[in-house]
Formats: sequence, C-alpha cells, structure tokens
Amino acid sequence: MNDAPMNDAPMAVPHPEPGAVSARPGRSWVLPQLDSAIVLGGIIALAAVLRFAGLGRHSLWFDEVFVVWVGAHRWQDVLPLLSSHDFHPPLYYLLIKAWTGVAGTGEAAVRVPSACLSVICVPLTYALARRVASEPVSLLSAFLVAVSPFQVMAGQEARMYPLLEALTLGSTLALAAGVERGGARRWAGYAVLAVLMVYTQYLGFLVLLAHGVWVAGWERRHLGTWLGAMGAAAVLYAPWVPALSHQAAAQHERVWPQHSLASFDLGALLGLFAFGGSLLGMPSYLLPRTLPSMVQDILLLARTLPPMEQGILLLPFLVILWRGAASFASDRRGLALIGLPPALVIGVMFAVVLGAPVMYPHGVSFLCPFYAMFLARGLVDVADRMRGRRDRVLAFLTAGLLLYSVPVLDRYYFDPSSWPFRWRAAADLVRSQVRPGDFIIYVEDVAVLPFAYYFREPHPATVLRAAEGLPGGNARPGFTRTEAEALAARHRRVWLIATVTFHAHTQDRLLPALRSAFEVTGFYDFTGTWVYLLQANPGRGPGVVRRPPSPAANR
Repeated sequence: MNDAPMNDAPMAVPHPEPGAVSARPGRSWVLPQLDSAIVLGGIIALAAVLRFAGLGRHSLWFDEVFVVWVGAHRWQDVLPLLSSHDFHPPLYYLLIKAWTGVAGTGEAAVRVPSACLSVICVPLTYALARRVASEPVSLLSAFLVAVSPFQVMAGQEARMYPLLEALTLGSTLALAAGVERGGARRWAGYAVLAVLMVYTQYLGFLVLLAHGVWVAGWERRHLGTWLGAMGAAAVLYAPWVPALSHQAAAQHERVWPQHSLASFDLGALLGLFAFGGSLLGMPSYLLPRTLPSMVQDILLLARTLPPMEQGILLLPFLVILWRGAASFASDRRGLALIGLPPALVIGVMFAVVLGAPVMYPHGVSFLCPFYAMFLARGLVDVADRMRGRRDRVLAFLTAGLLLYSVPVLDRYYFDPSSWPFRWRAAADLVRSQVRPGDFIIYVEDVAVLPFAYYFREPHPATVLRAAEGLPGGNARPGFTRTEAEALAARHRRVWLIATVTFHAHTQDRLLPALRSAFEVTGFYDFTGTWVYLLQANPGRGPGVVRRPPSPAANR
C-alpha cells in the first residue's frame, strides 16, 4: 500500500490548441509522415516508370517521323528545311539530330529525350508550386503531373512539348528567383531560359507575355530589369527572325486538312488535362472530335457526349479547380504567377487560332503542371474543411479523380488498336502481300513519310499532293480516266495509302477517278491510317491491248 499523502488538487488535463481536434483511438486514419525528399523521389521514380514503359510500343506518326527526317539531313541543311517545310523553331530538331546521331532512329530511341524531359518536369512542378503553396500542395502537384495520362502521352512522343514544358517551368522559376533575390546572374539565367523557350515553340512568346503582365502588375519595381532581360533575349533570337517571317508567310499558302480545332471547346480541353480525354467520344491526345461522323465512330469508338453530359462528367474537376482558384485568391501575386501563363495561352489559342487547324490538341500539354497546381490546391482545400478526417478525405478525393484515368491508360498501354496512326501495322500488311510490279500511291506527304519509315522495299510509287487535285489545288481529281487506264496498263495492282487528314478527298475524288480502270479488292483500317488494294479491271492488265472504241460507241 502506498502511504504517500494524496494530493486533493484536481488533476491537470491538457487542452488542445484552438481549432485542433483530438484523435479518437481506433478511428483516426492518418497518412504516415515521410520526409518530403523521400516522397518526391518516389513520385519521380513513378513518373519515370510510366514514361519509359513501352516507349516504342506505338508507331511513330507523321510529326514524329518528320523530326527523324529532318535529323537525317546534314547540319547545314536543317535550318533551311525548317524554314521552308515547318512552322516551328529549330531547338528541338537540333537536339534530336544530335541525339539520334548517338542513339539511332528507332521508335524508342527518338522518344527518350521527351521521356527524360517529362520526368524532369515533375520536380520542376514541385519547385514552382512550393513558391506559392504549402508542402502538401506541392507534393500533390508533382504527383498529379507524374500520373497524368496527358503528360505520359506527351512524354512518349518525339515532339518538342516536354522540352517546352521544362523551359516554361524553368523560366518561371528563374523569374521568381530574379524578382525575389535579384542579381545579374539570376536575370541572365532567366533571359537564357526565355530565349531557349521561344527557340523551342512559338507558344513560348505567350508565356513571356504572361511573365511581363505579372511583373507589370505585381512586381513593377522590376519592370525595367525584366525589359532588359527581354532585350538580351531578343538579340539572341534575332538570327531566327528571317526564318520566322518566311514560315509565317508560307502558312497562308499551306493546304490544310479538313478537320481542325473548330469545335474543340474548353470542356474538351479540360478532359485532356483531367484524364487524358478519349472517354465517351471526347477528343483524344492526337485527334479532335471535329472529324466526319463516320471517321469519328471508327477512331473514337463512341458517340460524342452532348454538352450537358460532358459537363456532368467534368463537374468534379470543375468544382475542385474552383476551390483551388478561390484558395489561391488570398495570394494574388502567387495566383497570377501560375495562372497567367495558361490563361493567356489558352485564351489566345481560342481567340486567334480557333477554326484554323494549325495545331493538334496535344500542343497545350505543356500547361499541365499549372493545371495540376490548381487541382492540388483545391483538393487540399476541400480536405482541410473535413476536420479530423483531412488525410482520409484527401486520399479518397485524389483516388476518385484518378479513377477517370484508369480506362484511358489501360487502352493506351494495352490496346494498340486504340491509338491512332498505326503505320507499323499498315506497312507490315503491305509487306506481307505486295508483289513485284505493284504500284503505290501516297495521298500527301503525311502518308509517305511515316509509311516509308516502316516500309523500305523498293517499289514504283507516286505522291499525290494538293496541287494535283486535293483541296487548295486545281480542280483535277488526281487522275483522269486516260491516266488511270494508262496506270492499269502498266501495273495490275495498286496500293493506295491514305490517312485521316485527307481521307474524305481520297473517297470523294481519287477513288472515283481510279475506278474507271480499277476495282477496290481490299480495304484495311489502321485507326486513322487506311490502305486500299486496287486491281485492274479485266482486260486492262499489263500486256493487254485494248481496241479503241468504235465511233458508234460514242454516240
């Protein structure tokens, strides 16, 4: 028995801090606390796995093969080629030329730089988010970029958008560092990143405009320094200005395919950012929904959602984004830093470019980190309102939104037929059936370059271009009856290679002209890539001499 005197004073009970909620044994559900560096490292590793897994699974499509084609030329020929054949600056093409000289031009090899740059964007997203948000928001932003289907697809494409994304994030970080800490070296670094950005893609000019608006509106005392940095960038960019002028003039004369961004609305764009699109007829990474209805049913495998149903599908993302923007409103400087680049780019794209098919939807994939920051801030804001259940709510909300991405990624990784432009399969089919003496007709260079990348057997061929009867050229259907019969006299079998951009004109003009001497005996659909096999009509094959029609036959 304890004989010590008892203290009659009441026992002191600790009180929680104001606003704190005491945990209930057996009911608390708290995420394990890990060091931020470890968490970020795991997120980066996850991003690398998603981007390097099956890097060469899908066929190269025209834009990727065009990069390879440019890189196959001599160094001194690259810039003139881009000036006359493309509407992009040269930095990415020069990078790929240097890389393929070491790694080769295989499908996976040419995509490695994009995959690496896409992974680098994950820590850059964290670093930029940390400037304007808390640690949980920054880590969640990096995680959303790491698992985003939109980002995964961009990271597995041999195009300049991951490089543009990395330079956009890097230049924005450098601008913030220059404003906050000053110094000639930091501003010089910003100028270099800025000029590299506009040497990568012309959309970089809109990012720099957003930077200028931010400085003028929230950091006006640094406006002169920013203008000086832009002056230095302009001097560095001056050698490319003549080529830019030539490209701009050529755009007015270029023949465009019929599909465009004409009805590529904000809902469709949000679908790409949110879950990679492709659900229920919404646009996919490469294809807008403005294709003819027959082609759309083939490519998108579903009817397009009406606006109301589309809004219901996107409603959770809209609510979370609204909460993220509202949460950022308390720091308007930070809100403007990460909000102005996507607002200006998307706004100008819809105001100026709308209706002119000058870019595919994936051209805005470099803005995904900014979307992720707003979404992460909204998720944390909603979870913070659930007192005592913050971690559980945050995990469930994040998992719920990511469930949208599961069918998109599942088809992307495991269903080759769901990805458009299967040029490898098309070339394999022709290779297995082609015979000596067969003739190949390509409808535009968008067909010949990717098909020839996979099909390297020598066969007589021709490329039918716009000046020979496609839109923008003259009124010829491509072949007159006499020309078609002459072709049938030389080649009993003809392969016609077409792709989605000019498919309607293949059907409306070219095929009717060829049917005067040929019949279609085979049609093969490779999701946006089409192969026709035509055989000469009886009596029109090689070596057959046809008698001229009698005068009575023409009466």
